[in-house]
Amino acid sequence: MRYALSVMTMMLLLPAPVPARGASALVVVSEPLTAPYREAYEELVSRWAEPLDTAPAGRPLPPGPHGVIIALGGRAAKTARQADAPLVVALAPSYSGRGRRSATVIVEMTPSPERIVSLLAAAGVRRLVAVRAAPAEPGFAGRASAAGKAAGVGIEDAVLRPPESLSALLRRSGRRADAVWLAPDPEAVTPEAFAAAREFSRARSIPFFAPTTGLVAGEVRGELAVSFADCGRAAALAARGILAGLPAPARVYPGDPSEGRRQPVP
Repeated sequence: MRYALSVMTMMLLLPAPVPARGASALVVVSEPLTAPYREAYEELVSRWAEPLDTAPAGRPLPPGPHGVIIALGGRAAKTARQADAPLVVALAPSYSGRGRRSATVIVEMTPSPERIVSLLAAAGVRRLVAVRAAPAEPGFAGRASAAGKAAGVGIEDAVLRPPESLSALLRRSGRRADAVWLAPDPEAVTPEAFAAAREFSRARSIPFFAPTTGLVAGEVRGELAVSFADCGRAAALAARGILAGLPAPARVYPGDPSEGRRQPVP
């Protein structure tokens, strides 16, 4: 089981497609619709006054043209990427968006790098080890480094590559860290990784930051997490901006959409 703890075990059926009636947005989601995707989808719908078409990932998309396509999840993003329409991708941390002719906006699953540094500084963290399955996106890493230098906060990626265990990786890479963050990466967030990171933090008596709000409990902290509803809301704002003719940002951070508007399309 990957990227799933108890909050992700509920399986629900995909809502039936809504008749278009002139709708200019299409939402692509995987079916059956699990709890995280449903949370994002329902928030997205609540922010949309007009009808929304829905389509299941892995099947041909309904004929367009579409003013914008919103993909929830990596499988949905792969289905939608071939369409000749602006694309907003959420809940797909590993999706890069490279190679498309049309504009692509990626909704990140974290606060902005500057916000993360500010939260770490407020928590008294000076050296964070971020557990990932791949290095952080270069733009994120550069902005986090610049903000960290000003605030005296360092973020070091600990890239988990099997067959090495997370416990061994943390012993090697986390010796000087005063906090651990399990970043929202579907290849890294497993029950085993979560347990290993929490145990390492407990043994060292240092903060452990969760990848999503649904995993915050007890001593597991949530300052660096955003909710699936936050991602749905950010996707709706980005899609509405595209339909309004605003420049499409490359990346949007939930709760901080103005940061995304300043980023160029790759």
